[in-house]
Amino acid sequence: MDRPDLEPLLRYWQAQDALFDRVELAWWGAVVSDPRYPRVQEPNYARVETEQPVRLAEVEEALLPTMARCGVRRGHVVVFRPEDQTDLLVDASTRGDPILWDVVMEHSGDTSDRDPQVEEVEAFDGAFWRAHRESLAWFDVKDAGVVEEIAAIERDLLVPAGRRWFTVRQEGTSVAFAALLVLEGVGYVDHVVTFPQARRRGYASALARHAAWESATAGAERTYLLAERDGPASALYERIGFRPVTTIASWISDRADSRE
Repeated sequence: MDRPDLEPLLRYWQAQDALFDRVELAWWGAVVSDPRYPRVQEPNYARVETEQPVRLAEVEEALLPTMARCGVRRGHVVVFRPEDQTDLLVDASTRGDPILWDVVMEHSGDTSDRDPQVEEVEAFDGAFWRAHRESLAWFDVKDAGVVEEIAAIERDLLVPAGRRWFTVRQEGTSVAFAALLVLEGVGYVDHVVTFPQARRRGYASALARHAAWESATAGAERTYLLAERDGPASALYERIGFRPVTTIASWISDRADSRE
């Protein structure tokens, strides 16, 4: 089987990481950190990109001091080529860090038309931010401090960088969302969520399909999203033209505390 071409995805990921406070490059990838958001893992983590095997101790030698300096309590590592990092994953798993797997899906379906039931969010007002905070609960994000930091990242970094939000409304109230950010000519769709009272009406499919159309219209050469491996969302995305291209692995370790 041919190796997946991860260059476009990594190009996007690197550009998004550059929005945060600091990116410290290493031969195997980078450590990203931002002390403004110590409770959120996305701006505070190690990105392992290399095809060459790397040791867990080497990654943590760079990661853990940075996390301690930023007040981050846990170490987060994302591995983009897990097939090349068997020893790294085994070492993390053996010491008790559960490995999480996400499917990278690329849109290859029809992008010839927009979805009429979807509208773009034009006003990032109080109503939007209340709905945004509420939606995080359905991603199992319930800690008030984490919720506020995620909202701050969205408001202060991602929206100014061009992130667009799409919604479906019922009686004037948003009941479903999806977000799209195009960086370096690559689109990335996430935060696809439908509130419980509006589920089973096709809104998630409509939003993801519409976001892919908007990405293509904006000139993105490729459009990606991540889905939990073996989760129900993967089948939904395949039905609207996203195809799985590879998997990435990650874990979160509480052992950052022991190095402070």
